[in-house]
Amino acid sequence: MLLLVSSAWAFCGTFVGSAGSDLRNHASRVILARSGDETTLTLAADYQGDLAAFGLIIPVPEVVTADDVRLINPDLIDRVDGWSEPRMVAYTCEDLATVDRSLPPMGCTDSKLSFSKGESAEEGVTVEAAFTEGEYEIVVLSAEESGDLLGWLDANGYTVPEGGEAILQEYIDAGVYFLAAKVSLDAVPSGQNWLNPLQIRYTSAAWSLPIRIGTIASGGEAQEVLVYALTESDSAVGISNYPEVTVDDECMLRDAGDDFAVAYSDALDVALDGEAGWIQEYSWSLTTGCDPCTSQQGLTPEELEGLGFPSYHGRLTRLRVRYTPEQATQDLTFYDTRISDNAQIRYIRYLEDLEETFPVCNEGFMDNPGTCDAGQRAPVVGCAGAAPATGVGLFGAFSGLLAVAALRRRA
Repeated sequence: MLLLVSSAWAFCGTFVGSAGSDLRNHASRVILARSGDETTLTLAADYQGDLAAFGLIIPVPEVVTADDVRLINPDLIDRVDGWSEPRMVAYTCEDLATVDRSLPPMGCTDSKLSFSKGESAEEGVTVEAAFTEGEYEIVVLSAEESGDLLGWLDANGYTVPEGGEAILQEYIDAGVYFLAAKVSLDAVPSGQNWLNPLQIRYTSAAWSLPIRIGTIASGGEAQEVLVYALTESDSAVGISNYPEVTVDDECMLRDAGDDFAVAYSDALDVALDGEAGWIQEYSWSLTTGCDPCTSQQGLTPEELEGLGFPSYHGRLTRLRVRYTPEQATQDLTFYDTRISDNAQIRYIRYLEDLEETFPVCNEGFMDNPGTCDAGQRAPVVGCAGAAPATGVGLFGAFSGLLAVAALRRRA
């Protein structure tokens, strides 16, 4: 039904609302901009708490330097999230219009470091790089044994939960390095109790995201990650080593009001059913419009460049991944699906006249559906009077994707 409706109609309805923060507060968020073998990874530092107790460890495929790390405006992450999030829309009979399939869809506008490079605080551990970036004090470590790495972290004020030695050893055996960061309180402006997003650039032929290390600090709870992939290819991004799951959408919600967060959360639970998997929530070309656009404005080429994406031509894919520590047996591996259809998670506010066009959520198509009068459907091409959108519309809880190490207070 999704493919049929998407190819046959252009809907120029009204954006009603989105699930918003209700479905991202407990999810880690990461933007992955991929160009050739270069990846720019942006983490949404939505950490809340005592900044003196913040720390994180990220596996990286090579030694990154100060030139490869920077802070970005947190609004950019919120913009990408807002543009691509699942949405509920309101349509009327007048909104239904036939569309010329040869044309693309149009948008509906509506301090001082405490360690130094080369230091070996523990036998088998080397500080490959050391620098500060904004409020972060960063080191890049190499190690021979996970026990040595844990010893170095402990000696430098990181408290890593028990049980992570085996996972850390797997990363070491794979030849990766570890970027460790904590807050330099001297660099935090007075009164600031939040952290800027951290952006890291590196080169690797493999395109992956380390999630296993995050299970060390998960406390056994299920993890959820939102991945926003920016690619030069006009094809959706998929995850090759976990199953794809589809969620029921493109249906009308009864009594949903303006907030469908609960309904969508329930749909996710039904689709995943306690299993590990990923859902494509959005995949759209950067140079075409949206149907309909959310309340967020699209990103400019300059803002895309700020996310490490050098081109305005490409695609934004949004993936939601859920797993338990036991189910996370591998890090996420991404691939080009070769599918260039524009798609999004969309729900429609219930209107009896549209029963002939859309099924009702959890009920299906009605036996005696309501229908629009033929005279209410004015045949037009695309969205009359609409202009293309200007562009495209982590870890929210760092413990979701990273091994977040709580820092001990020092006297």
